[in-house]
Amino acid sequence: MCAAEKLERETKAPGKRNGALGYVALDLLRFLLRLRNRRTGQLDPSYAYLAKELNRSRSAIVAAAHRLKQHGFLDWIRRTQLVEDADSDQYVQQVPNAFLLTLPRKAVELVGRIMRRPTEQQQRKTDEAARRQRLNQVPSVEEITAIADPELRELNLRALALVESASPPSGHNDTL
Repeated sequence: MCAAEKLERETKAPGKRNGALGYVALDLLRFLLRLRNRRTGQLDPSYAYLAKELNRSRSAIVAAAHRLKQHGFLDWIRRTQLVEDADSDQYVQQVPNAFLLTLPRKAVELVGRIMRRPTEQQQRKTDEAARRQRLNQVPSVEEITAIADPELRELNLRALALVESASPPSGHNDTL
């Protein structure tokens, strides 16, 4: 919600009533956040129900939902069910959409900064950098001599000798 409000403030031009989302979209997003089932995540109100509860027209709710979708805060799956009536020329009828509350990439980074927690992407980069650093570190002779298994210790000592002979400390290998 904070990210949507921040986007609205940043995109509101002086003298204009609304920004990119509009106050109806902010009301809709706030209501959907309260309405969703926190345990299962289920969120499938009809547009008529949303319009009645928010005291807005159905067209205003639909337009607000589209603006939220355009900016990455909301998505939905259109659902239908089969019609059992043999006299009807319809085979399916629409049932309320299943709404999905989403968060745009910019908002994810903003929330990560606000919460002072790294995002998943930042955490992956940090983990990868730490892994590369561990792989680039050559163990010392003391660490290798502390290995209990004599065959493994000997193998590591030979590998260390090969690494030291192949890569001079200057980083420049004249043999290549």
